[in-house]
Amino acid sequence: MKKLFLTIALALLAASAVAQHRGNPVQFEYDTYYQYYFENREFDYKVASPTHSSTINGIALTPSIGMSFFDGRNVNHRLTLGIDVRKNMGSGRGHRYLDEVTAHYDGHLVLKDGSLFEGIIGVFPRHFCEGEYGQAFFSDSTLFADRNLEGTLLKYRSRKFYAELGADWMGQKDSLRKERFMIISALQWRPLNWFQLGFAGTFYHYAGSIVAPGVVDNNLINPYVRFDLGSLTPLSELSLKLGLMGTYQWDRKREESQTIKAGFEGVFKARLKSLSLTNTFFSGDGFQYLYDNKDLGGYKYGRNLYFGNRFYGYSLYDCAELAWTPRIGRTLSLAIMARFHFCEQGYIGNTQTLSFIFDLDRLRHPNWGAGRTGEPKPRKNPVYLSL
Repeated sequence: MKKLFLTIALALLAASAVAQHRGNPVQFEYDTYYQYYFENREFDYKVASPTHSSTINGIALTPSIGMSFFDGRNVNHRLTLGIDVRKNMGSGRGHRYLDEVTAHYDGHLVLKDGSLFEGIIGVFPRHFCEGEYGQAFFSDSTLFADRNLEGTLLKYRSRKFYAELGADWMGQKDSLRKERFMIISALQWRPLNWFQLGFAGTFYHYAGSIVAPGVVDNNLINPYVRFDLGSLTPLSELSLKLGLMGTYQWDRKREESQTIKAGFEGVFKARLKSLSLTNTFFSGDGFQYLYDNKDLGGYKYGRNLYFGNRFYGYSLYDCAELAWTPRIGRTLSLAIMARFHFCEQGYIGNTQTLSFIFDLDRLRHPNWGAGRTGEPKPRKNPVYLSL
């Protein structure tokens, strides 16, 4: 694997150097994405909390290289290759540092009406997604542990509308490994500056292995409306998001028919510069009812079936969050948060989170960087590559 990676990397470097030497507008691409993530969980041991007290303390580094070129004035192509390295602090020297190799194609297209389209295919960072998937879909710890998508992502943006559709191939069937894939989708439409309609959905197919056959479906949708009233106040942001949630779940080997559950989520946020207060309220049927069940091989479904915050297994959940997110620069992001969790039993505990991100691509491509659809800006009087 190391020899293959090195060979491909040298080939990309050589191709970029040759093209530039011949006057072709092929650019050498490079990027570095680094994240430090710390989460400390403190819960009352007397309460039956779905999450136990623990600490996550780790770093992740994703360097990449590649090439890009413009095909006409409205199309940009990029091909990159990288590695994804993660270290959980305190895990010892025996931990497998290299998670996986990343390799993807990223194309940007400006349409005649000024709208923008982007297509990505391969293994690429999850933060390329711009849809709003809340904690019911993916917890913060899940996003840190599983940072890449393996599949494709299509994105479209006009002045008031954004949509994305992606597929993540998560497992190829063998004797023990299960066949798994997830479809993700999101829509955002803002007809007025203070009003937005949105949608987020994940459609997860958790099939069987040779040892443990069977199929479990776990689909979650969240249509919502958002009111942004910050412009009417001295605050930097004042918003209220109201949404319905619904799940479709079915353990086809054990259940005669599917189970449909519904819920409601409201998110209130007030922010003044870098300080913010967010309150999230959820009421529903308890979306993770299969969490402790086992497949036909005797393995617990758990985190293999559910990726969201464990508190969405409750029928009532409230989270109050205090956060400090100072603006450091284009490449640096810092977030310090304290969250206080409540359920039917009352207050059950709190979490403290620190996240530090260095993203070089934000500086190199502020308008149309990888994972953010934007208008390509080619060189003046470019000489286009003939293929």
